[in-house]
Amino acid sequence: MAARSRRVSAPLVSVVCFGEVLWDVFDLDPPTRTSGARFVREIGGAPANVATVLARLGVDVRLVGGVGNDRFGRDLRTALADEGIDVTHLVGLPNRTGLAFVRRDKKGEPSFLFYRHDTADVSLTAANIVPAMGKARFALVGTSTLMTRALRAGTRAFADAVRAAGGALVVDLNVRAHMWDNHDEMRARVAALLRRAAIVKASGTDLVALGGDLRRGEAWLLKHAPNATHVHTRGGRGARVEGPFGTVHVPIPKSDVLCVDATGAGDAFIAGVLARLAKGGAFPGSKAFTQTQVWHEALTLGHRLGEKAIGKPGAVKGVTGLGPLRRQLERLASTNP
Repeated sequence: MAARSRRVSAPLVSVVCFGEVLWDVFDLDPPTRTSGARFVREIGGAPANVATVLARLGVDVRLVGGVGNDRFGRDLRTALADEGIDVTHLVGLPNRTGLAFVRRDKKGEPSFLFYRHDTADVSLTAANIVPAMGKARFALVGTSTLMTRALRAGTRAFADAVRAAGGALVVDLNVRAHMWDNHDEMRARVAALLRRAAIVKASGTDLVALGGDLRRGEAWLLKHAPNATHVHTRGGRGARVEGPFGTVHVPIPKSDVLCVDATGAGDAFIAGVLARLAKGGAFPGSKAFTQTQVWHEALTLGHRLGEKAIGKPGAVKGVTGLGPLRRQLERLASTNP
């Protein structure tokens, strides 16, 4: 039987991230005749990556997910708490903590080998969800939480808790079509979550997976999330946001940073967007949320963080030296009425 979350209260935070929490195990060097491969573990799982970057930017953030009551789970909880993340609602489960082995090609693009069958990160259920988990202005959920029946029910319960608390659901379309047995089921599950969304973040890869190509993917997304604000990333073509305020496009700035590992670029990007919105009080329904300058700054910050993320192996390893950005955000918070 799955463990129930402790019935504890929780303060309202700016952002809560829900979903997979695990260790990414990076293969640093291929084995040779004289030495074995070297591995290093780093915080992993998109929600955990986003929460880590938000905490480093000074945003109050909570992480909700399942970790094992094993050594890996205890170490992971400690590592996240040391980042300044509220881990009160990380649920300890009897399942093993999830692992993902990561190898990178010469361009820094990752490939994954998952050890996540019945692991804690995919075993959170509706019974583990309590109302306090949803007490946030923004709640980030990825579509990878829809792949198992139990976690899908947990995701619905979490989204209900967010709505009850008056929060805005942010859906990150981490669509991995090859991991689904049925394409139509995938689209149906994603569409059901999108109907709850206030903000949707989609990459070109996500849209192709959902629609077959970019044009049809964008049309499909607009059909199922017509009232949401859409944030689209296009790799080297930059990012754009579309909402009731119109369209804002921000190209990627020129950079000399070598892409060592692209694993966490998208996670760092959405963390930057949410940090700018949260620190500036730009919540759905506010005047600031409809200002194009706010969104231009949000996308720009997202690009800067994504650039940092690709510089070192590990989704958040390179996202450091954030003092100037953090001070800029604090100035926003101090002037926010």
